[in-house]
Amino acid sequence: MGHPYQLTLTIQNTSENLKLAGEFNEDDWNCLAEFVQYAEELLNTKYVQDGMSASLNLKWDKDSGMAVSTKLPDWNDVTVFLHKFRPIGLQSENTYFYRVCSILAKELAHPYFRNMIHDQREIYSGRRMQSIFRIQADNVILNSEKVLNDWLNGFEYHRDKKKREFIESLNQILPLEASKVLFLDLLVNKVQAINNIAELSRVVIGKQKSGEVLIKLSDKNPPNSSFT
Repeated sequence: MGHPYQLTLTIQNTSENLKLAGEFNEDDWNCLAEFVQYAEELLNTKYVQDGMSASLNLKWDKDSGMAVSTKLPDWNDVTVFLHKFRPIGLQSENTYFYRVCSILAKELAHPYFRNMIHDQREIYSGRRMQSIFRIQADNVILNSEKVLNDWLNGFEYHRDKKKREFIESLNQILPLEASKVLFLDLLVNKVQAINNIAELSRVVIGKQKSGEVLIKLSDKNPPNSSFT
């Protein structure tokens, strides 16, 4: 059984209204509904509600070398957050973020919606962050999705020996506590993208009447747009 939807996208700087209608199949509809549920549980964790703050301070002195200081949140709060992140962050899960984006992009074929979804994928992957700053050594980008996943699978979700050894080898570049700040920054970006895709999904499945997101059409013209 198909599930019909109707969306109206309003481009706020032109007041242009774009209408889109169609239907999702049962499996994709249920996936969107489950994703919304898991996203809400994630966004309601104490770590997210408290602002997901973490800080890293690097100082270099020619005599003493580099001094590193960090400020991390209560790790019990992070642990709960990572547990709630699993259904969205793990590729093996039905509600994996990129899978949900593909479901939406397949059906919402208008370029405005596809640009919106593409932007959220860029934010979620960390590529948008890397366009602003990149920490790299020996061809390894520390603030990257790959290194984040290696840390999660080596320390938090699993105890993968090779991934753990790889993350520990990075201590020669940055102490693990400092690397954690970079990983948490990547997770902040993921939460931003998850929130935006969840908002779109809520409107699609009728759980929310309207939403708003920034669609980056170009570097010079990123208009605010709302959808109902």
